Amino acid sequence: MRGTSFAFPEPMRRLLASVTVASLMIASACTDAHSTAPTTVPSVRLGIGCGQVLDGYQCSLYDETSGVQRDVTGLATWSTSDTNIATVNSVGFVTVLQDGQVAVRASYKGESTFLTMTLEAGGLRRYYRALSGWVVDAVTETKLGGVGVTFVAGANAGRTGQTTDGAYQIYDLEPGTFTVRFSKAGYRSADYVFTLPGDRLVSLDARLTRSP
Repeated sequence: MRGTSFAFPEPMRRLLASVTVASLMIASACTDAHSTAPTTVPSVRLGIGCGQVLDGYQCSLYDETSGVQRDVTGLATWSTSDTNIATVNSVGFVTVLQDGQVAVRASYKGESTFLTMTLEAGGLRRYYRALSGWVVDAVTETKLGGVGVTFVAGANAGRTGQTTDGAYQIYDLEPGTFTVRFSKAGYRSADYVFTLPGDRLVSLDARLTRSP
């Protein structure tokens, strides 16, 4: 059979050409849309830390998304769970109004983290008005438990405490000079005159000698 050739009429050729061009345009648009689809941005990883300072607590916030800590403390939004216990300012400084437990929260770039803390009013100044130390046997250097600590004269007269495993710590003292007596059954009492300055950390150790 001899083949025959067939030619579309002119209007049909124009229609087919239009359909072909339209199909190519759609395919191109789909390709472009696929190549420019937005990628998923990883969430921000945050780290928070707080430490006691002179008049309260200082908290810091770090952006750890890249694997390297970047300090973003001043860029975060800060809050506490109970403003009757403590407040926090825009740079993470926590002011303690009364002793208690509170959560300190920081938000940055839509992410949040928090740290629950047991707070003490006064910051490190509380320790400036405290006296602590060790009491040991004068010969063996053994730490002595159950030693009575009594302020017998001067500032804080009448205050008392006791050692636990050889250590003692007494808070909320008035700065000044006073006499402290250390006493324990089977040992001679020892008196120490000491001055508490109130503006730095100090300690007073004692040595007791066994009674004859």
